[in-house]
Amino acid sequence: MVEIDSLRKNQIIDDKSEHGCDLKAGYKWSNLDEKCIRVFEEGYRLSSIAKDSLGNSKNAYFFIADDSLRAEVFLPDSKESIVLTREDEGENFKFKDFELKQKGGYVLIYNDNVLFKPALAKDLKIIESDEPEMKGDPEVMKKDSTK
Repeated sequence: MVEIDSLRKNQIIDDKSEHGCDLKAGYKWSNLDEKCIRVFEEGYRLSSIAKDSLGNSKNAYFFIADDSLRAEVFLPDSKESIVLTREDEGENFKFKDFELKQKGGYVLIYNDNVLFKPALAKDLKIIESDEPEMKGDPEVMKKDSTK
């Protein structure tokens, strides 16, 4: 039987990145902003084309610098972001074999293959109103509430 304390001693807990970002709280280092950010709060979400064994997509996030000439992409399961650049606003962002292209929303391409596409928000039906239900005659209730 393995003691729990011996497991804890052998466990490697990586709470902080090399830049001091709190990984457990969802922070990653931004090479563009030179600070720790939460990409799911500040970036735009892309969904992977490939699905995992359960049929789910993975998410990548990106954002574009204020100068509109640099973009930073955070791939799932990757410790480092990728910084892509362009010379002019009419061009695509590029870095080595990666390309961030605007095509009905941004897509991330690697070696001429689309890896990530724009994430679509799902519309959920409203089952019930969050307004309190009024019972009785509304005119009577209005009069009673003004007393």
